[in-house]
Amino acid sequence: MSYPLRLYVFGRPKLACAREWEAHYLSMLKPHARLELVELAEGRGQPAQQLKEEADRLMPKLAALKCPVLLTPEAPARSSEALAGWLGKAMDRGLSLGFAIGSSHGFDPSLKTAIPEKLSLGPMTFTHDLTRVMFLEQLYRAFSILKGSRYHK
Repeated sequence: MSYPLRLYVFGRPKLACAREWEAHYLSMLKPHARLELVELAEGRGQPAQQLKEEADRLMPKLAALKCPVLLTPEAPARSSEALAGWLGKAMDRGLSLGFAIGSSHGFDPSLKTAIPEKLSLGPMTFTHDLTRVMFLEQLYRAFSILKGSRYHK
C-alpha cells in the first residue's frame, strides 16, 4: 500500500538532467508513496517581501497537514536510517505528511517559527534542482530501508 505524501516546492527545475532525475525518483517512489508534487511560483520583489509572500501562500497548505516538515539547512542532521525510522513512526501514527523546499532565499522566519518539524540535507548550500533530486532520493532510500530492500546497501 502506498502512503500519501505531499512535496511543496517553489519554482521548477531549470536543468533537463534534474528533471530526468526527478522523474526517475518519482517513478521509483510510486510503489511506496502517492506523492503529490506541488510547484508554487516564487515570490517577487526584495528577498524579505518575497519570503513573506511565499509564506502567506504556503502556510495554509502546511497547516492542513498533521505533520508538515520544512527542509532547511539549520535543522539537525539525520542519517538515512534515522530519517527512515522517523518516517516509519509518522506513517504508523497515520499522520498526513508534507515536506516543503523553500525558494532560493529559503523560508520566511515566521514559517520557521510556526512549523516545528524540520529536516536538513546538510549544512552546505545546494542548488534548488539538486535539493529536489537529493530529497527525493533520500525519501526513496527511507522507504527502501523500511521495506528491507537491497537499494540501501
